[in-house]
Amino acid sequence: MDPLEDPLLVVPSLVTEFLPTPPSCLQFSPLDASLLVVGTYLIHEGVRTGTLELYRHISSDSDKLEHLQSLTTTGGAVLDLKFDPRNKAEFAIATSLGAVGIYNLDTTSETPIIVETSILSLFDRENVVTSLNYSPTTPYIIAATLTDGSVAVIDTEAKEIKAQWTPHTLECWTCEWSRDGTLLYSGGDDAAFVGYDVKTTTEIGRGKKGSHGAGVTAILDRVVDNVAEVWTGSYDDTVRVWDLRERSGWIRPVQEKNLGGGVWRLQETEREEVLASCMHAGARLLKGKGEERLEVLKRWEENESMNYGGDVKGNKVASCSFYDKRVVVWNI
Repeated sequence: MDPLEDPLLVVPSLVTEFLPTPPSCLQFSPLDASLLVVGTYLIHEGVRTGTLELYRHISSDSDKLEHLQSLTTTGGAVLDLKFDPRNKAEFAIATSLGAVGIYNLDTTSETPIIVETSILSLFDRENVVTSLNYSPTTPYIIAATLTDGSVAVIDTEAKEIKAQWTPHTLECWTCEWSRDGTLLYSGGDDAAFVGYDVKTTTEIGRGKKGSHGAGVTAILDRVVDNVAEVWTGSYDDTVRVWDLRERSGWIRPVQEKNLGGGVWRLQETEREEVLASCMHAGARLLKGKGEERLEVLKRWEENESMNYGGDVKGNKVASCSFYDKRVVVWNI
């Protein structure tokens, strides 16, 4: 049976929470896996607003999400949220008003609390920051993508833009660092998948035109069995695997698979599987290794709208559904 139709692969939620506003992104705290930070995005009469919601997942015979805090964000609606891999109490958000927000999740007190550290208003307020990623090698450095098609490298300590280039003719949706921090890959609404050398800001490769049938919305750089590969996700419902060790690798992907929904996020699990957040189709857990790396192992499909956010910590996954304002936790 097709894994996308096999009912035995569907995983139920352990707990479901409905929010006042639509959730767009979420991440577990690296310091305490019971804590979940959710970013929200609301547009009303043309005005975009957002909040950060803090929950504690209480695991018991009857799982529940305990709401600890709601904090209105200064920079508008929240499009992305990432924790710093070094200072694990810190996280950054991408906002609708051209800003990157820096926050601290204080877990030292009896009740954890989110504290705003700084708002870096580095871009025009009409230039939405769509995603961001911390550098894997250099402290205080974040890459951000914008709706004007550009990618920017930001120094959060100096509060300045270190470099910026425009590889896309339409909105840039996503970016990903190479493991050594020397390259940045980006994807845009123009269906382009592009790699740049960060130091020289020169293009080092571009996926062959037509290799994606729609906008590129997710990129994951990974090493499996000592082999480097890059995965891309697209509005065309397809996840693709690229071998970019040689320049010829940009011509075509080595593998691809239709997942039944637009692939908005890709995240590697601790077991080297890959979690794909697939918009209207829900979430899929992919095998991640070997010739059958794109095999669907499990599916979560309780969403009634767009599944934009997903995060995994150990065997625990958090997913969200936008218009029905749903946040869930499920096991893999």
